[in-house]
Amino acid sequence: MRLAILLLLGVALLPACRPSQLLRADVPAKCQQPDTHALLQLARQSLVLEAYRPRAIYDLDANDRPVPFRANPLAADALAVLSYPEPRRFAGGDRDFARMAHRSFLYDNALAALWLVHDGDLARARRVLATVAALQRPDGAWGFGFNAGVDDGYYNAAYVRTGTVAWVVYALAHYRSASGDTRYDATLERATRWLLAQRDASSDLFFAGTGRWIDAVHFQPQWPARFFATEHQIDTWFALQAVTHAWPALAQAQHLPDVARSLAAAIQQRLWLPDEQRFAQGRAGSHLDATSALDVAGTWSALWLLAQGDAARARQALAWVAAQHVVVARGWTGLRPYRDSPPETWFVEASIAQPLAHARLGQHEVAEQEWLPLAQLACAGGLPVVYAPDWHADFPLAPATAPTVWWLIAAQEIVEGGAPWLWTER
Repeated sequence: MRLAILLLLGVALLPACRPSQLLRADVPAKCQQPDTHALLQLARQSLVLEAYRPRAIYDLDANDRPVPFRANPLAADALAVLSYPEPRRFAGGDRDFARMAHRSFLYDNALAALWLVHDGDLARARRVLATVAALQRPDGAWGFGFNAGVDDGYYNAAYVRTGTVAWVVYALAHYRSASGDTRYDATLERATRWLLAQRDASSDLFFAGTGRWIDAVHFQPQWPARFFATEHQIDTWFALQAVTHAWPALAQAQHLPDVARSLAAAIQQRLWLPDEQRFAQGRAGSHLDATSALDVAGTWSALWLLAQGDAARARQALAWVAAQHVVVARGWTGLRPYRDSPPETWFVEASIAQPLAHARLGQHEVAEQEWLPLAQLACAGGLPVVYAPDWHADFPLAPATAPTVWWLIAAQEIVEGGAPWLWTER
């Protein structure tokens, strides 16, 4: 599940719940039926992009010692998105979370670039992807996050996850399709080859990457993440499809359509739980992790099932999360990240895919009903959209890029009737 990383720089981001300022559902009158069209314009303007020009870039080894990272050439006008631009807007949490004001996740940069491409701002999309290209590892992958907007050039290059790489590939492919600009072709090709190298021939699923935090101060850079996260499979399938559309010659040379077909079959056969009619969180070898994680159990996975033309299973997955993941968080009706998550934990980002999927199923009244609390939250909490309405471990009450971009995508479809575009490859 794509959550805020619990351990970065060896420091836990958030403690367990503690008294704090909360966002409650008894919102101001103007937010009961918010003007989503006006909010959409404000949300467009709320993404915070800053110049990226570190003096030196480094990672930390297993003994917490700096390790230089040799970046690729960095364009003079490169930009990076701030993932949590106002970490202290709301009281509470932990003072260490304040350092997140400068943190930029590669996933968030991919999301921001995708939105900018779709919104017609190819110039800024190119500048964000310039930073992405500079931070590509020699093997074609990317680390998880880095510092932007400060001289400290920390980059967690050794913490690699296939899902992050897949999202970056997806963004690069969409930029190529929309702009015709081929300057990032070498970056895209190396990343595609890295993804393919993660494929397990015996299962047709993709391994998770490398690196892990053992505890709050010990990191293993070379640890092989030899498990299959369902989320990563979905991310990778869409990335392969996007490259196929954007660069047919590369797709043919690397047999991407065949790989995507095999991957789709493996997801259905190895990760679907027929008794519960939803996807498992993942598997490691013969062990199936049947944890019910929101995005793969039935929100992101519902969008993937729709891309497969399987509306019946998409409805089943959505019904599962509606029955098992609903939570009332400070009065808001939302969806919890796991079926056994602490009470009142609302995973806003992954919840946004629920009305999006219902809209694509043609169930517009259901979609609008599910969309209302998300619109109210944006109105009451301000923009960028907050990651959660309360402080929980991994779920900060702080404005964040990821839910904001997902909110923009959903609002354009559900409220304005725009044509679906994200994760619509078939």
